[in-house]
Amino acid sequence: MKQGLFLFSLTLFCFYDLSAQQDLASSRLKTIGSGINVSWLEQTWNSGGLYHKKLKQEDFNLLASAGIRTIRLPVAFERFYLSGNDEEKNAIISNIDNVLKLCQRFAFKLILVNHSGRLQNQSLNEDEERLKMLWAMLEKRYRHVSSSLLYFELFNEPTLEDAKWLPIAASVTKLIHQSSPKRTLIIGASNYNSIYELSRISPLLDKNIIYTFHFYEPFIFTHQGATWIGKQVTTTGIPFPYAADKMPKLNTEAKGTAGEKNYLNYVNEGKKGAIHDKLMIIKNWSKKNRVPVLCSEYGVYRKHAPFISVCNYLSIVKNELQSLAIPGIIWDYDDNFSILAGEPKNKKLLPCLFP
Repeated sequence: MKQGLFLFSLTLFCFYDLSAQQDLASSRLKTIGSGINVSWLEQTWNSGGLYHKKLKQEDFNLLASAGIRTIRLPVAFERFYLSGNDEEKNAIISNIDNVLKLCQRFAFKLILVNHSGRLQNQSLNEDEERLKMLWAMLEKRYRHVSSSLLYFELFNEPTLEDAKWLPIAASVTKLIHQSSPKRTLIIGASNYNSIYELSRISPLLDKNIIYTFHFYEPFIFTHQGATWIGKQVTTTGIPFPYAADKMPKLNTEAKGTAGEKNYLNYVNEGKKGAIHDKLMIIKNWSKKNRVPVLCSEYGVYRKHAPFISVCNYLSIVKNELQSLAIPGIIWDYDDNFSILAGEPKNKKLLPCLFP
């Protein structure tokens, strides 16, 4: 009888513990609000950028005035911290600590992101151990920082299939929560934080997790002219929403690629309704599984997209996310997906997005 009562009490305790974790993650989600990605510490090709403190008090004044309350900080820990020299390691930590202090001063949330990491089938065991080592070090260093201020995002845009990625994510989550049980973690699915892959997974047992996705659809619009993507996005001048009389001709380099199919289907995809329908996929998944979700990236590559279309798209996605109570974090502040109007040095935000 005593043994049965003990097992019942233990089961009840575990249930309430998981429920409390779930409530904690959901309540934390509500405090994230509108956010912005600040791109520079993840740029593996630009180690010189490490020695530049990009965010200053005037930046926070500007962002706060626009209602932004969260900074997402992508960091190339694999390149500059795990594999970097002492100078690079110190520069990374100095920059993170500087942003953290500014977030504390302005009552912003900070999401610290492991960006440009390595998880590959051919070296998976080694890569998993390096990932654990990284988060063990970061957890210890920032253990004293309020868990209501600082969030950890375990791995940006995993490409490893979820059958392998999710057990690794669970293992890293367990490691962090052993010493910092109240630290809310952020985890996305495979295929570059795909909204579709996320909608297919079962959430992890640990409930102090916010699930994330990236939203750049329709991709042919948001990444038009992006040379790092390839020929599929070589057609430029594409408007949003779709307008037949404003559509450019398909670039000859895009013929025979996925870009040609996307171009022909843009009449269906390049509209507000299509965005709503896609976001509803993840909203329904969130409701079904009773887990919080976050859009940690959405944006438009600015170089070739018509200005009014950039405004149209960002405003629509922002409003759709807000209507679904999904916090959205724009990519990015002042780089090639910038939300600034005019020259970066002028520090003026797009009035169409932040009136």
